[in-house]
Amino acid sequence: MGGVSERFGLKDKITMPMILSSDYHQPVLLTQVLNALQIEPGKKYIDATLGGGGYTVEIIKKGGRVLGIDIDQASLEHFQKNVLEKFNLEEKQRIKIVNGNFRQIDILANVSGFNAIDGVVFDLGMSTNQLEKSGRGFSYQRDEDLDMRMDINSKIKASDLLKNLNREDLYEIFSKYSEELNSRSIVEAIIRARTIKKINKVGELVEIIRTVIIKESKTKDMNILNRNIQRTVARIFQALRIVVNNELDNLKDALQKVNKILLPNGRIVVLSYHSLEDREVKLSFREMERDGGFRIITKSPIMANYSEIKGNSKSRSAKLRIGEKYTYEQ
Repeated sequence: MGGVSERFGLKDKITMPMILSSDYHQPVLLTQVLNALQIEPGKKYIDATLGGGGYTVEIIKKGGRVLGIDIDQASLEHFQKNVLEKFNLEEKQRIKIVNGNFRQIDILANVSGFNAIDGVVFDLGMSTNQLEKSGRGFSYQRDEDLDMRMDINSKIKASDLLKNLNREDLYEIFSKYSEELNSRSIVEAIIRARTIKKINKVGELVEIIRTVIIKESKTKDMNILNRNIQRTVARIFQALRIVVNNELDNLKDALQKVNKILLPNGRIVVLSYHSLEDREVKLSFREMERDGGFRIITKSPIMANYSEIKGNSKSRSAKLRIGEKYTYEQ
């Protein structure tokens, strides 16, 4: 999936992790994730997308040891300040925190003493802290800078893509990663707008998209129109975020690498929130199963029931897939 990202200069560099010492939030499908990981005291697990630390907290409570990884330094600092201090000394000794890209999960695990693990969880959603407090334009509901970098040391921002890419590259991003039917019209509107002024702010991009959808729409029902605008904006923001952070390539690489450090019967548990992520997980699992030594536990993804969605709206679009490593001797 990756040619686009690499052409735009977004191919990740390998960096050694910065080890810190672990923030609690409402994790999606928590019971199902914990059951899938089959946690046992003393065994080692990786939370590859630490965020608010909801899964890590529960794994520690069950006696497990956890390596928490996050590419977002601000998320780690938030977790360290708001969650780590709530653990007792013995629990703290079972947690390690690493700042790094899970694309290098094998390296991060090796330097942290987690090169043979019993399970890993990837929660690919945005944390509440990132959406509401990062100031990096992840949410289209706040008029922040169009940044969208998970790693603030990365060079390319979303606004840079909108400024520098030609119409065909922009169209490839929007059509491929947002699957938006109005991608061509939105690209043309961006090209026109940037000849006058650089598109730096969330509100500026939202207004461009809003104007296009109003012009292209055949409905006069304002409720339907507003929903269409909101959905289109969400898809375009998703596409930019995926490319800025090279998300799908990172995910594919991470799934292949983590399978090599799993112990027999170790589990890979992945929560995705849009079709492109879920498709990548499904295809990667199938490839690992064909290669042997890996089996897919969930032939269809596990999804939240009405009760969970009512209590945690972020679970509405979540899809949980589980895979397991095995040996031929089993």
